[in-house]
Amino acid sequence: MEIRFYCVHNGKKFYKVALHGEDIFCGTKGECQRFIKIHNDKVHRSIASEQNTPRPRPGAIRVYRRRAANI
Repeated sequence: MEIRFYCVHNGKKFYKVALHGEDIFCGTKGECQRFIKIHNDKVHRSIASEQNTPRPRPGAIRVYRRRAANI
């Protein structure tokens, strides 16, 4: 990801965050840096959760049914 200068509006400098040539966020430089940090954290958490193996169940699940009463 890269931060590119976008424009000056009311004395504020705005930047865009680009990923593979596509703009995905626009804001001040601090906001762009925060966006990148949050985005990277989410990606790392997602990858880590995909690598976790599911926990095995503690045992077989049994279903008990009651027999209908004959009247």
